[in-house]
Amino acid sequence: MRLKRLLPVLTASALFILPVGASAQSATDAPTFGDYQAKGFLSDYSKLPPTPDEEGVYRYRDPAADLGQYNKLLVDRIKVWFKEDSEYKGIDPDELKMLTDYFYEAIEKAVGDAYPMVAEAGPDVLRLRIALTDVVPNKPEASVTSLIVPFLWVGEAGAGAATKGVGAPPFTGEATIELEALDSVSSQQLAAHIETQVGKKYQWTKGISEGVTSYVKAYSKWDYTKKAIDQWAQLIRQRLDEAHGKTAEKAG
Repeated sequence: MRLKRLLPVLTASALFILPVGASAQSATDAPTFGDYQAKGFLSDYSKLPPTPDEEGVYRYRDPAADLGQYNKLLVDRIKVWFKEDSEYKGIDPDELKMLTDYFYEAIEKAVGDAYPMVAEAGPDVLRLRIALTDVVPNKPEASVTSLIVPFLWVGEAGAGAATKGVGAPPFTGEATIELEALDSVSSQQLAAHIETQVGKKYQWTKGISEGVTSYVKAYSKWDYTKKAIDQWAQLIRQRLDEAHGKTAEKAG
């Protein structure tokens, strides 16, 4: 698998984890997007408008750029920020390396059959810079109480409904992505994306099967984060397919 050859280049010394409160620029200089405080990671935040009908999503694409000319991807090392006010910060370095490796693998799985991942810049290479920010792991031991008392489903189904959706109690996972696509030669920003995803334990709106599956996954510290990563990898594929005039069959 191509990614197995690339991972030593991308991640051997590439895992870059920023402690709580650290950022590439001071918090006072970084803009806010709704409730989200940007981390100063993107090269340019000035062109990111909110996306209609998608709460918590901000997206930009250079209207003059021809993204269809890019057939390969160069993915920079993925950076990680913990959420500053997270009550639960039980994270170890091995788990964070697992998350960044998982993200690379998700991107490779989503795009690799059509857009190979490479380790060098070139005229047909699109460079992706990705930061996984405000990471909050699930707190599995808190979920156990609910799992062994099934009738708490009813009470928790309304938890956090006002701000995070039905079935999103405080101990579910959360993560935000800051992503930008650059010309790998000139480093010109061609597109950018900010999006926050909050884990929902029940997912009632997607049917009882999804609800039960999501409920069981409350045991796992990183399942919701991984699910968000999978969706973001599929979004990358969707945008690439759109740029190349293809139907995004893999898009989620």
